[in-house]
Amino acid sequence: MNDSQRIRYRFDLPDGSQKSLEFNFDASDFRLSNPAPAAAPFWTELKFNQCANCPLNTAESPHCPAALQMASAIEPLKALVSFDTVGVTVTQAERTIYAETTAQQAMSSVLGLIMATAGCPWTDRFRPMARFHLPFASEAETVYRSVGMYLLARELAGSSRDQGFTALESLYENLHVVNRDMSKRLGAATKADPAQNAMALLDAYTTLLPAALESSLEELKPLFDAW
Repeated sequence: MNDSQRIRYRFDLPDGSQKSLEFNFDASDFRLSNPAPAAAPFWTELKFNQCANCPLNTAESPHCPAALQMASAIEPLKALVSFDTVGVTVTQAERTIYAETTAQQAMSSVLGLIMATAGCPWTDRFRPMARFHLPFASEAETVYRSVGMYLLARELAGSSRDQGFTALESLYENLHVVNRDMSKRLGAATKADPAQNAMALLDAYTTLLPAALESSLEELKPLFDAW
């Protein structure tokens, strides 16, 4: 197995130019291994709009790990406006995916990948989903993948099977806090709005999934008749 894995996002911008973002991950645990920016922006400091539920402290983590990685991703795309139409080619080892979408939707996919792999104690729980990254996933796909990840995590941890989805719902409640406060950081990072709106799109799923969990699983039941 290779020592690292790579995902590349290439943006075809409205002015005809192209920008690429390359993300490198450790092959064993899929933690993001991109170097931090040489000069970290002020808004990446941990104490700057620190998430209300953040368990990190400035002595051990002077900078927010997710914000540090976001800084390098946001800078090349700062000229975009949320509803600009962009072509996005996502190249992974297993496949290449192309989509024509809005700048904010494209940024949402990028920021979600970063947050799950950069070392945030809360979003780190979504690293298994990042390992099997699915850009531009639909609502149904997100529910299916989240529930599948949760059940597998519980099985591997030997957790009790009578707790239902309480822990998953609690995780999404905490993720909502992270998304809300990260959006405040990004508001200071750039005057352009795609990054902030991208966070809003990510956050929509944190409120959607717990509310839609029961109905979504009911809709999926017919697919499991053979079991």
